[in-house]
Amino acid sequence: MALQSVGPIPQLLHYSNGRAPTKGLFLVDFVGYCKSKRTRRKLGASERHLLSPRRVFPQFVSGSSSSSSSSNFSVKAVLDLGRSSDVASDHSTPPNCKPQVADLNDIIAERGACGVGFIANLDNKASHGIIRDALTALGCMEHRGGCGADNDSGDGSGLMSSIPWDLFNNWANKQGISSFDKLHTGVGMIFFPKEDNLMKEAKQVIGNIFRQEGLEVLGWRPVPVNSSIVGFYAKETMPNIQQVFIKVVKEEKVEDIERELYICRKLIERAASSESWGSDLYVCSLSNQTIVYKGMLRSEVLGLFYSDLQSDLYKSAFAIYHRRYSTNTTPRWPLAQPMRLLGHNGEINTIQGNLNWMQSREASLKSPVWNDRENEIRPYGNPKGSDSANLDSAAEFLLRSGRTAEEALMILVPEGYKNHPTLMINYPEVVDFYDYYKGQMEAWDGPALLLFSDGKTVGACLDRNGLRPARYWRTSDNVVYVASEVGVLPVDDSKVTMKGRLGPGMMISVDLLSGQVYENTEVKKRVALSNPYGKWVQENMRTLKTVNFLSSTIADNDAILRRQQAFGYSSEDVQMVIETMASQGKEPTFCMGDDIPLAILSQRPHMLYDYFKQRFAQVTNPAIDPLREGLVMSLEVNIGKRQNILEVGPENASQVILSSPVLNEGELELLLKDAKLCEAADEAVQNGCQLLVLSDRSDELEATHPAIPILLAVGAVHQHLIQNGLRMSASIIVDTAQCFSTHQFACLIGYGASAVCPYLALETCRQWRLSNKTVNLMRNGKMPTVTIEQAQKNFCKAVKAGLLKILSKMGISLLSSYCGAQIFEIYGLGKEVVDLAFCGSISSVGGLTFDELARETLSFWVKAFSEDTAKRLENFGFIQFRPGGEYHGNNPEMSKLLHKAVRQKNESAFSVYQQHLANRPVNVLRDLIEFKSDRAPIPVGKVEPAVSIVQRFCTGGMSLGAISRETHEAIAIAMNRIGGKSNSGEGGEDPIRWKPLEDVVDGYSPTLPHLKGLQNGDTATSAIKQVASGRFGVTPTFLVNADQLEIKIAQGAKPGEGGQLPGKKVSAYIARLRNSKPGVPLISPPPHHDIYSIEDLAQLIFDLHQVNPKAKVSVKLVAEAGIGTVASGVAKGNADIIQISGHDGGTGASPISSIKHAGGPWELGLNRNTSDTHRKWT
Repeated sequence: MALQSVGPIPQLLHYSNGRAPTKGLFLVDFVGYCKSKRTRRKLGASERHLLSPRRVFPQFVSGSSSSSSSSNFSVKAVLDLGRSSDVASDHSTPPNCKPQVADLNDIIAERGACGVGFIANLDNKASHGIIRDALTALGCMEHRGGCGADNDSGDGSGLMSSIPWDLFNNWANKQGISSFDKLHTGVGMIFFPKEDNLMKEAKQVIGNIFRQEGLEVLGWRPVPVNSSIVGFYAKETMPNIQQVFIKVVKEEKVEDIERELYICRKLIERAASSESWGSDLYVCSLSNQTIVYKGMLRSEVLGLFYSDLQSDLYKSAFAIYHRRYSTNTTPRWPLAQPMRLLGHNGEINTIQGNLNWMQSREASLKSPVWNDRENEIRPYGNPKGSDSANLDSAAEFLLRSGRTAEEALMILVPEGYKNHPTLMINYPEVVDFYDYYKGQMEAWDGPALLLFSDGKTVGACLDRNGLRPARYWRTSDNVVYVASEVGVLPVDDSKVTMKGRLGPGMMISVDLLSGQVYENTEVKKRVALSNPYGKWVQENMRTLKTVNFLSSTIADNDAILRRQQAFGYSSEDVQMVIETMASQGKEPTFCMGDDIPLAILSQRPHMLYDYFKQRFAQVTNPAIDPLREGLVMSLEVNIGKRQNILEVGPENASQVILSSPVLNEGELELLLKDAKLCEAADEAVQNGCQLLVLSDRSDELEATHPAIPILLAVGAVHQHLIQNGLRMSASIIVDTAQCFSTHQFACLIGYGASAVCPYLALETCRQWRLSNKTVNLMRNGKMPTVTIEQAQKNFCKAVKAGLLKILSKMGISLLSSYCGAQIFEIYGLGKEVVDLAFCGSISSVGGLTFDELARETLSFWVKAFSEDTAKRLENFGFIQFRPGGEYHGNNPEMSKLLHKAVRQKNESAFSVYQQHLANRPVNVLRDLIEFKSDRAPIPVGKVEPAVSIVQRFCTGGMSLGAISRETHEAIAIAMNRIGGKSNSGEGGEDPIRWKPLEDVVDGYSPTLPHLKGLQNGDTATSAIKQVASGRFGVTPTFLVNADQLEIKIAQGAKPGEGGQLPGKKVSAYIARLRNSKPGVPLISPPPHHDIYSIEDLAQLIFDLHQVNPKAKVSVKLVAEAGIGTVASGVAKGNADIIQISGHDGGTGASPISSIKHAGGPWELGLNRNTSDTHRKWT
């Protein structure tokens, strides 16, 4: 459906002086939908200098030929009108290096966690003892790793060390080659294709590149290996492993030699990408300082596989070792670690956003050290690589660009410094460093213990949450050890002169050349004092001042109603969401379970946001607790141009800091008046837009002038700027009526917006506070009194708290890392929509075209102009059932028919119930599935009897408190009678339920006096006992009285969050079982609060098997993209059963946004698990 755009564009910006923007500013309007892609809007002369709207929205071009026509949507941009049309070409990249948005399908294929450590001699004395000790320590890390289905193909282990020149010179002499010049020789460790002819081709390509670069290949050395100890699956993909020795004569400094070798490796990777064998070629290391031996091996056999590691001639002053636990069980030799610079234990949760931003900044990354060769070494990331490989790539690029390893990691993985009293008071220069880079590089956020070495230094650092263990100790013989756990090496305590552990955000560094050990603040102070960061920040960085909220409504009630109708508000949205947030300052909670159809299956129109589901952490990385981790979490965001991060200078600090992404009208106006945002455009022709404000605000709504969904606009602009290398030049600010819930804020931010002004939601808050109903309720004491300003503050407070919770369920601490990270799945949008605005996100089931999306948008818009529209908002029934509203699977009619059939035990009544279900609207994806078979039906007599089938039945986990004691016990007794299994849910269980009843008379028992219909021999115990680490009510006796122990990693209705029981439901009985106090609300931490990695889960499974050897251990997961990858890791952790839950289940309380917008359908989860797992295990 084409939406025609007519009428003049309204004035969208209001200035206090009544004048239009100053010279050099221009308002650009994006126009409405149009079916035809060939239609083009005529542009005025001045518009040719701008980023053309039609390049951003090729599908959204007005069918009107009038140059003055526009849609009710605008982009207000601070632009340099002197910028010529060829500016974009200066940012262009070669065709094969054009930035491409990272695809989530590639990213979720690789996850893992590991055991790591390093050993370093402070006298820089190379010895084989260092290697021997490193292999011993690595062997003790076997429990930190994983194996394939053959139980022999390790997920990966490896070792990085300095180059063993004695070993290589010995080999060279035997080959008739002169001893190597250590200063001018590079050594490459390379995985080649298995086939000899392909390896020969690859060598030819590599040799040509070295020659083109003026380097000389001195020789190729086949690496001696013992393939007999390699597991079956690993052997199938085992590469040819060879080393190459290259002479570098034109450089003298180590840094320049390393940079030259880096360029060669990038050129080799680029050349290989166009060859059939390209995916089978991998350069483990190419350096003058370090070398990496690694493979898909168990840690115990790494030293046996590589004969070099057993030789006394292999000497090094340091060694980094690594054992990998990958949830991807397909043997992939290149993903074993260490990488070229780092050994990583953990997972980067923001990897999709990090990759997108790295690609976005490629055009601006320039440094004299590269001699204008930046184009040749792009890209700086690879979505098909693991998160560890991409972090290593980013750190290595900064290192080769002139930064130290410590500085690179401080930039990429900053500590939580804002509320750190020691840093703020004693080390302000470190705070200045972090403030300076905060707006230049988004944090690579997630649990991480990182070990690093460039050959001259070796060190370790921990993520801001400290979610990975790291111990260190130094001995009297001048050796420093770091490991992810103690006990990996026998050490005489009398020789230990220093020991400790790395806390959150801490770093330790060893300078091999000077023999100095620098602990946390010493390292960071040295880095921070290298430039006057404090002066630059103080002179150039500004903080947006807080502006008071408006004290009255702008429009009358009828106008507000029309806008609410036009932008898709319902009475539930206003009364249950906005008004609750305004009055209480927190998100509304509701009973869990979402029984309405997905937006794509619904017969009613939905806002675009409803097609998006938030992704969440489970197993391989932990969700975090926004309360407990509040000190290291932040909603702060910097806006303005991000300059070239490779050039350090005061101009990089020229940004505006927002304390949160939620703006009121006054703050938005103040932001637009910030003069410094425009100064850069006057200083250099290449500087373009600094601030894009996308707005759907207008003075008057027009029936034929509908607004483009703001999320679509944000996503399209964000993607367009990325693909054209311009994204770093501007921040996107949103001024919209169509945003009022935390999920909607998260969607806008996740797809590229830096801040949002929800003007209609704030107007609705003001309207509510000024209404006679609210005034009377407050006057009569039936509602807490809040002022009109406080109501708006409460709304913003609730949004901020909700955003922190959304971040935390994915294990992310910083909003700046969440921005643009696209941590969502899409259910119901077609390829053309996704490719334009949400490229890289997964849309599993296809869905709406632009025309269909336009019709949904129009269906809301026309209500604002229809005479038949009621004078109050419609109740769509999306949250609570109502006659005539959205269909609910659990509806009153269904319940009545089921109760009637059960009570009457009448087959005809049950048939009526069955017919009711058969005739219901499509509610879930499985309703669309039909069985197709060419086989003849099986005779009923050959079907397994019902009495056997029901023994495999299990109930869902429903905690006592979410349902009543009577219901909980009755379900358990019923399931035990038929031989099935009931599930306790979380919260423990009364010990009196663990023994069979022997005191029943006439259906009653003194043991359970509140139940009737009992029989002697009945047991009320739940066969499945639910465990979520050391949660409420979990005791050894609870665990041993179970047939199955279920580890709840995530729960369907609120994955990534903990259980929640309102205080009024915490009775004395429940409080006794949970060891808590009556009346106190119980909100447990995220389900894997003590399960920080896949190894921790494997350990818990082992522990539960020890506590109750006869019980099977199951793990409950929730459907999402990549669930098969997660399930593979769980299977390797020795889980007996893996359960995939959907988004629609759950009992108890939960924020409405979590109920509606997290998790996926279990049908897709099961399908993904089956296909992914089979692919990985075969």
